[in-house]
Amino acid sequence: MSIREYVGGGIMGLAWIVASILGLVIHVWTIVIAFLLSGLFAAVLTLVFPVLSEIYWFFKIGSNAGYGTTYCVSIMAYIGLFGLGFLGAMIASSRN
Repeated sequence: MSIREYVGGGIMGLAWIVASILGLVIHVWTIVIAFLLSGLFAAVLTLVFPVLSEIYWFFKIGSNAGYGTTYCVSIMAYIGLFGLGFLGAMIASSRN
């Protein structure tokens, strides 16, 4: 294996691990936000439809409190981790 494959694989692997952990934290956080702001039914819907609910609550929280809130920034970081993972995959698979 070349250095490029090690570096790309390391970036990709680390990004996926961090994204997995952050995704779980964000999902639980979103359920708590839904419960506190809209009640039990919203929390159950958020539990059942994670991606759609996180998109909804991202825009709801962002438009009300600002996109600089910790919740919105963590979702943007989560999306950035996927970009970093794909970049690592591209580095690892590129051939000269």
